[in-house]
Amino acid sequence: MADIHPLRCKSQDPSGEDFIRKNKEASERCKLMLKVGQAPMPSLSHLSSRDYQNVYEPSDDTFLLMDALYLDYKKDADDESNHDLISLEVGCGTGVATILLGQILRETGQTNNRFFHFLTDINDDALRIALATAKENSIPDEDLKSYNCDLASAFLEDSTALNLPSTCPSLRRNVDILIFNPPYVPTPDDEVGSNGIEASWAGGKDGRVVVDRFLPQIPELLKENGVCYMITVDDNYPEDIAKRMLTSFNIVMEPYLRRKAHNEYLTVQKMSRIRSNQCSKYSKAL
Repeated sequence: MADIHPLRCKSQDPSGEDFIRKNKEASERCKLMLKVGQAPMPSLSHLSSRDYQNVYEPSDDTFLLMDALYLDYKKDADDESNHDLISLEVGCGTGVATILLGQILRETGQTNNRFFHFLTDINDDALRIALATAKENSIPDEDLKSYNCDLASAFLEDSTALNLPSTCPSLRRNVDILIFNPPYVPTPDDEVGSNGIEASWAGGKDGRVVVDRFLPQIPELLKENGVCYMITVDDNYPEDIAKRMLTSFNIVMEPYLRRKAHNEYLTVQKMSRIRSNQCSKYSKAL
C-alpha cells in the first residue's frame, strides 16, 4: 500500500520510552530474520492480473505479516502437543497468510492435532480467490472455511440474524491465532466500507476507522493463551492503540516485526491477554 500512502510526520512518533525501545527491538528482529530467511510465498500461479483488479495483491505488509507467522510457528516444529488449533484471518484478501500458516503446521508433523482455519472478507472475489489459493497449495477443504461478513461478526453474533449458514461456529474466546491486515491508509471517512478492492486499504481518519471497530472483538475472540497479529503503520498511532487495549481489555500489544517500505513504516503488532495482576507493570511501561 506504500504507493498510495502519504508521507509520515514527526507527530506520529511514539512518546513513551518503552514503546520506542520495543519499536527498535522489532526492527532489529526483522533485520535478523532477513539474514536467516523470510517466509516462503504460497503459490499464486493460478491467479492472473485480472484477479488483482478485484483483490489486494500481496505486498510489503502481507510479506511482513507472513514473516511473523513463519518466525513464531516454524520454530515449533518439534511441538508434539495434542490439541485442536483454530485460526481466524479477518479481511483475508488472497488468504496467503492463513495458507502459509496451514502449510507450516502440517509440515511440522503435528499429526495428533486438528487444524481449523477460518477466513472472512466483505469482498466475495477475495473469498473466491482465497479458497482457490488454498486448493492450489494443497490445503484440505475440511481445514478451511470462509464467510462473507463484516470483520469477525459471523463468529460473535447470531448467524441467522446475519443471513449466514447455521453451521457458522461461535468462536467466542476460542481462537488460538487471530490475523488481521486492516485497511490502514488514512483516507476520507466516506471511502471506508465498500465491498470491493477499496475496502482493503481505505482506513478513514488516521487509518483507524476499521481498526477501532475491530479492537473490541479481539478479547472476545482470543483464547486464554491466544495471540493476535495485526499490521499497523505509524499514521495509526499504534502507541495509542496499545494503551487502549491494555486499559480497556487487559490485552498487551507490542511491536514484533518492523520494517520500512517506501515511505511508510510497517509493524506487526502482537497481542495477547495478560493477567489482571500484571496490568500495573504494563501501565507503568506505557
